[in-house]
Amino acid sequence: MAIPTALLRRFYVGQSLQNKDDGIEFKLANHIAPTTILALGPIEVDGDLFAPDQIMVHASRPRPANAIREGAPLFLSMGKVVSISIPDEQLPPGRHQVIVHALTKEVGPVSIEFDETIP
Repeated sequence: MAIPTALLRRFYVGQSLQNKDDGIEFKLANHIAPTTILALGPIEVDGDLFAPDQIMVHASRPRPANAIREGAPLFLSMGKVVSISIPDEQLPPGRHQVIVHALTKEVGPVSIEFDETIP
């Protein structure tokens, strides 16, 4: 079942993409339906690919994205907010395109795409 890009874009928390001291960070919030993530990554930022072992997920506890799998999924209940970070990376000011690839139990592969400006 294909989910429209516009609907998936609702997962992104607007204006949350930012540079932190330790890397890039943005937030995703579930406003659609309970979702079970079986795999997270890669993440594309302006065409550069970041593998699951380069991504940190901050939910109830921080863990690398490569630790999210069928036996240890990430459950996103309605209203749940998670922070995603890519350590040791920084973005220059300007507009950036981000694509988050994930595998969900409910619908299979999804891509959450958004554009955001770093001041």
